[in-house]
Amino acid sequence: MANSSSLIIRPDAVIFPDGRIQPDIEVCIEQGRISELRPRKSRTGKEDGLLLSAAFVNAHSHLEYYDCIGRWKGVEYWKFIEEITELKPRRERAHVLEQAQIAAKLQLTTGISAIAEWMDWNVSLSALEEAKLDGRLFQEVITGYGNEDWENEITIMKTLLEEHKRHIHLPITLAPHASFTVHPSVFEALKTENPTSIHVAEHPIENEFFRFGKGPIAEAFRKRGIHFEPLGCSSIEYLDSKGFLKPTTQLVHVCDVSREEIEILASRGVTVAHCPRSNENLLCPPAPVARMREKEIPVGLGLDSAATSGEIDMFAEIRAALRAAKIRGEPLTPEDVWTMATTEGAKSIFLSRNWNIEQGGNPDLILINPGKARNLEELIRFASPRAITKLIRLKK
Repeated sequence: MANSSSLIIRPDAVIFPDGRIQPDIEVCIEQGRISELRPRKSRTGKEDGLLLSAAFVNAHSHLEYYDCIGRWKGVEYWKFIEEITELKPRRERAHVLEQAQIAAKLQLTTGISAIAEWMDWNVSLSALEEAKLDGRLFQEVITGYGNEDWENEITIMKTLLEEHKRHIHLPITLAPHASFTVHPSVFEALKTENPTSIHVAEHPIENEFFRFGKGPIAEAFRKRGIHFEPLGCSSIEYLDSKGFLKPTTQLVHVCDVSREEIEILASRGVTVAHCPRSNENLLCPPAPVARMREKEIPVGLGLDSAATSGEIDMFAEIRAALRAAKIRGEPLTPEDVWTMATTEGAKSIFLSRNWNIEQGGNPDLILINPGKARNLEELIRFASPRAITKLIRLKK
């Protein structure tokens, strides 16, 4: 990892924001910004044989579950929810912290320099601070759908949030966990949280609950004595009715949505985090990413938690995104998904930096050893995190 305010990088080629690879370009950096792109003047140097790209952005992450790496694969979504809910209180905080710190450092060594991290156990804060990752932190809010003491819980969390802000360099805001895990009034209370994020439409059972009052969520509520009424709408429509869909809201997963709901999302200006490996491992439907991007909804790639995605590997996530789109019958190109992993990911997490390789841009940069890959498709097909040879931080 390097951090320099003045240097010239002379790779074999530059991977631009749209996935286009252009050879024989050198990139000049001054005071943490790209000052010039020009024809490469020298063919020898420490970047010879390497590709230069904007660094990866992890649009959705749960570092606090790195201790559970690979635990849930091929497990139905609701079974995962039940099992992780049971496991959470049995974990040792010190071990969770240690593993989260390892995961944060691995982000950097695998080419990820910015992240949208969800914090539940209050250990991500120190892990991110130690690694000096850029991005933002969402403090997860779970009050319970039928919890009438939700106002007191929100007050406590807001007080805790102000304390957190004194100990971290990243912006941090409250984020409701999911449409069905917080009291309905929470959305009104958190309207002013900007930006915010929420897991939504991850699996069809969510819409089954809101539309018809049926399915595993409804059954779990009945067992706990939680009163609810079917609303006759989807989870997306439910959030929209609460005024929660806005240009500073990131939606995570968004697998089970209709064309009409995508139109709503586009009109509200939301962003999306797509987590294809996690979706695949929890048997969720492949998300309609191509349709969302056609409507100019920024879609970033998120590694989610290692518990459902496995190793920290953006190349594997890119391959999974291509695979999911193909299964859905709405294919994406390698260039599409590279953009989602870099510049579009930065938009998805509301990063206040120009994550483009262009004059005036200030993205962090990665140097990649392409091996025998002759184009972007082959690079994606064969590369692993070991291909990342250096991370160059442009922001001090």
